[in-house]
Amino acid sequence: MNSPPNWEELLDIDDSDLRLSTKTTDIPEAVNDGGVMETQEYIWKVVHDVGEDSDFNSGPWVRAVDYMKPEEDCLMVGYFADVKKFIKKGNLDKVVAIIKSCTPNVLGDLTVTLKDVSGLMSGTIHHKVLNDERFEKKMVVGTVLILHNVSVFSPKQSGNHYLNITIRNIVKVFPPDDTVPDNGSDVGSNESVKLSKTSP
Repeated sequence: MNSPPNWEELLDIDDSDLRLSTKTTDIPEAVNDGGVMETQEYIWKVVHDVGEDSDFNSGPWVRAVDYMKPEEDCLMVGYFADVKKFIKKGNLDKVVAIIKSCTPNVLGDLTVTLKDVSGLMSGTIHHKVLNDERFEKKMVVGTVLILHNVSVFSPKQSGNHYLNITIRNIVKVFPPDDTVPDNGSDVGSNESVKLSKTSP
């Protein structure tokens, strides 16, 4: 393709229109005169803040807390807010969370937003869980899941983390339906799985 001899004039761009570098701005850092909050103060704050959240006063959450009495450390602290601290070999040892939203995807899986006492995290519940008769109608908003050894997908570009939930991750399911018996016969696939208080 031949360019006209005066192609530079046709562009109608003046040197003043071109910015050679971006404008820089200083961002002042926040000053923290209070120091770092001690661990016990943090746990106390989380426990008391949870008291104000209706999700953590719901029937399924109360039943999950009762089931997890010996394992209360994962209930009080939560893992989602600082997931990098708790990931071991790409997995979270324990997760106790409530389903806040769920949407089926084109692969037959369920895309969910889970909430623990520290925050929210997205994830996917594998289609085999949804097709299992024990769980097919239980994976709804308001259900509390007790999970173990859950894979965490962390794309480097985004910095976000996503849970990949399969049948073998499910320890116990507490659906929001109040008709579920409260005598220890709640839905669970891995009744023999014991969550240890200390991680390996």
